[in-house]
Amino acid sequence: MSSPSLSYILLTYNQRDTVAAAVRSALEQTDVALEIVISDDCSPDDTFDVIEKTVAGYSGPHRIILNRNPHNLGLAGNLDKTHELSNGDVLIAAAGDDMSYPHRSARIAQAFEEEDALLVCSYADVIDPDDQPVDGNFRTALFYNSWDTARAARSKALYIGATGAWHRSLYEKYGPLDPDAYEDLVLGFRAALEDRVAVIKKPLVKYRLGTGLTSSDGYHVDMAAFKNRRKKGFTAQQAIMRQRTLDALHFGLTGNHRVLDVLRKEQVKADLGTAYYADDGAVFRGLAIRHPLLALYTWRSERRRARKMGR
Repeated sequence: MSSPSLSYILLTYNQRDTVAAAVRSALEQTDVALEIVISDDCSPDDTFDVIEKTVAGYSGPHRIILNRNPHNLGLAGNLDKTHELSNGDVLIAAAGDDMSYPHRSARIAQAFEEEDALLVCSYADVIDPDDQPVDGNFRTALFYNSWDTARAARSKALYIGATGAWHRSLYEKYGPLDPDAYEDLVLGFRAALEDRVAVIKKPLVKYRLGTGLTSSDGYHVDMAAFKNRRKKGFTAQQAIMRQRTLDALHFGLTGNHRVLDVLRKEQVKADLGTAYYADDGAVFRGLAIRHPLLALYTWRSERRRARKMGR
């Protein structure tokens, strides 16, 4: 396979303290010529000013495209914007709070050349908000071990999103993402449907834990913030399952295929979770009548999480 053209897409929002390092890591990519598209989603802070200052005077081999959305589009909308602005066969994703090692793009290009993949991901070195290494096993996401489609359908962690790169055709075949969905959980599922996933078993990214979309419940200090985050997570899960179902049907799955069965069940679980945190409990009670066992599981699970948070 011939070498694909590469677009490095850096999505930013409210990341003024970390974005300069993220931009520098893009400019310092070696051994390949990149089109670097940096798209800021109308940050209310001075993220875009930092970006402009960081790229000012750059004279290296990469072509730079800067964009600031006039209004906030959300993650999916900003991703769609970078697809419009970019031209590469392969899009290498990056966020304004993470950093790529200099050889990342070249290694991804090699993987696309050597393997029949539509999506490539890698390991990552995980750091905290203060740039210190975080201990732990961060290789438990599904794709680091398997990309079985039925397991991918229910998975909430396919790969570390900051490590992903995909062929443009994977996006164009199925279309833009649901506005509330996360790209790694949708594009990863699409690649699993196509059985065209490749994993680079080396860290190519410094992935920052505890900022932006990567933060966990433990970073919140009050119950109201915890509940808002849980509701937001379930709303995203609803969107992800809607999008995965549309993609599975577009791929050609029909009837009672086991993947569609899994997606229907996961959709109900996401609906129950969202309803649990709604101001009006009537929706949850209505769903519980139709799905009593899943409702009981949701009720117990969320109460247990709340008790743990309150300690």
